[in-house]
Amino acid sequence: MEFEYAKKILLVNKNPDLLDQMKKTLEDESKSVEVTPVFSAILALKMLEKKDFDVIVSDYKVSDMGGIEFLNEIRETRKIGIPFILFTEKMKQDIVLKALKAGANRVLYRRDDIILFCKVLNQVLKKEILHHERKKEIEHHRKNLDSDIRGF
Repeated sequence: MEFEYAKKILLVNKNPDLLDQMKKTLEDESKSVEVTPVFSAILALKMLEKKDFDVIVSDYKVSDMGGIEFLNEIRETRKIGIPFILFTEKMKQDIVLKALKAGANRVLYRRDDIILFCKVLNQVLKKEILHHERKKEIEHHRKNLDSDIRGF
């Protein structure tokens, strides 16, 4: 399943080599994505002020602040509702629960095989972005229906 138009992904990880490898693999996997890699949560927040993204993919251990703190900043302070996918090298129940409670759409376990991880991530991205777009469409139609009903 290819996207109908380019999807913009904000990719956050403190390891520049891993960022480059993930960016290349994701863009090779799907020609219709544009990956913006940043190595810190602070830079990611600045990027979100300048540019619109369809999804945020962040490591649990980002520089400047933890992944959950970054997620809380996205959801609670900035009120950004785009899909947020958190990945971690250590899949612990408390991390997953905290992430989901804070508003993560998915939590993925990243092993050493980056190519395999990016293939899985690409499938998750497609599903989460499509789900988010459908939710926006439903909300739009619901608002129109509500205003039509009030007009009677």
